[in-house]
Amino acid sequence: MEAVDAIRSKAKTKGFTESEVLHADKSFKWETLHSSMGTMSLFAEKKILELHLPTGKPGTAGSKALVQFVESIPNDIILLVQCQEWSVANDKAKWVKTIEKVGTFMRVYMPKSNEFGNWIRNRCRQIGLNVENQAVTILAVRLEGNLLAAAQELEKLKMRFADKMISAREIAGLVADNARFDVFRLTDSMLENNLARCIKMLRALKQNNTALVVIHWALERQARTLLSLASLRQNGQRIAPADYRKHGVWQNQQAAIQSCLNRLTTPQLELLLSRLADLDLIIKGQVPGDAWLEMEKWLIDFC
Repeated sequence: MEAVDAIRSKAKTKGFTESEVLHADKSFKWETLHSSMGTMSLFAEKKILELHLPTGKPGTAGSKALVQFVESIPNDIILLVQCQEWSVANDKAKWVKTIEKVGTFMRVYMPKSNEFGNWIRNRCRQIGLNVENQAVTILAVRLEGNLLAAAQELEKLKMRFADKMISAREIAGLVADNARFDVFRLTDSMLENNLARCIKMLRALKQNNTALVVIHWALERQARTLLSLASLRQNGQRIAPADYRKHGVWQNQQAAIQSCLNRLTTPQLELLLSRLADLDLIIKGQVPGDAWLEMEKWLIDFC
């Protein structure tokens, strides 16, 4: 959001005073992109055309339209494409390569759990907020996974304390627990064998009313991937990059996957997968039991 705001602000200083926003959802007509090129108000000399593409996948028609648009874009238009999701495959897409030739591509990462404390410190430094190290730790735990809430909480603290040094005790009493965890962060922590974090995430997902079936799907998917790769090793095969790609394992996950495979045997993974099948019956109400509690027990055994 802030990167986009900075681009808009800079563009305005260059005379791009008009703005048009397009949302590329399922019903979006890609001809609209080209028609927008010719629509300019009488009072504007230059225009920012913002295209929101949440999935990062414009499809065949969208990719063709974007390539044609970028190759013929006039000097009085800035095209700003925003995507919420991104994958390695997107990097190789023709429309992305075309944009990179004449414009700029920027990827924004969510800070990882071990990076979030530094993100908080840098943010405090930017706004002139003085916070004790222990207070930063509390902020990182309570605000992780929700950058918007984190930014807002730090601004509130700045308004309340101004230049005063803020202690951990003061932070503990003021900052609500705004940590947001998704199922993919849960599976990442599972692979890292971080049990305490897994349990914390699962309980946070429960508080946020995340559907159990979604969490179960993520755990089962990860367990099946591990079992498939473990079977290759058991058969004396070396796990090749193609095997990782086949199972959708990103390069930054491969070390954690290898660590799990060194720790868990094929029979252990088969048993864990079998227990997930039992858990599925509990979630669907076909077998009595507390599904959330059973999921915690499963994570304990996995880790």
